[in-house]
Amino acid sequence: MKKLIAAAALILSATVASADATWFQLSFYSPGDLMLPWARSDVYGLRLDLPYGNNDGKLVGADLGVVGVLDEGMTGLQVTGFNLSDLASVKGLQIGAIANRDRDFHGVQISGVVNWNEDDSAGVQIGTVNYGGEFTGFQIGGISWMLGRYSGVTFDAMLASRNDFTGWSVAGFNYGLKDVSGAQMGGINVAASTSNGLQLGIVNFAKHHEGLQIGLVNINSAGFLPCFPFVNFNFGR
Repeated sequence: MKKLIAAAALILSATVASADATWFQLSFYSPGDLMLPWARSDVYGLRLDLPYGNNDGKLVGADLGVVGVLDEGMTGLQVTGFNLSDLASVKGLQIGAIANRDRDFHGVQISGVVNWNEDDSAGVQIGTVNYGGEFTGFQIGGISWMLGRYSGVTFDAMLASRNDFTGWSVAGFNYGLKDVSGAQMGGINVAASTSNGLQLGIVNFAKHHEGLQIGLVNINSAGFLPCFPFVNFNFGR
């Protein structure tokens, strides 16, 4: 049965594939002998991962299936259960029921569980967990953990920024390790280094904040008092 399926797919693919590119690729399993045309083909069109596709070439078009793996990147639409392109750059719309994992991403990325981008990303990101390097854009998540610089707007249950943050963050818990510029709004706001702008929450903590803090408890070593209820401020003194 396995050989019959492979033979049928080979007949179909032979009419649409060249030596190094194809507009259609069908994968029942890869690596193995049921990926047609060959795994090194660039795809300019449609790839079906039924259930698993691992392609050494690039894809421009649409990738649909259960598990999609790309080594040379993609531009277009990718909708699978797992999108795994951790060595590649992806541009376009990426929807993963469970996970999206890329080297870098530019576009709209949606996942039921986790979005994981190793390097720079830009656009819109929606997921239960968002993890990655530098990010620019709009983000919605349960937990967002950014290792690089963040610029944009984010709505999360918890946001942790390990590098500079510039923008507007609304979260139950906001944590900025380095410089925070803009607005932190949430239950607990923490700026562990320098910050400027607005902190609005139940508890606001800043090591050195220039701007306004509004909350039940406001802690700022540079404020008019180090700790004061309801409001604390430092306007460049």
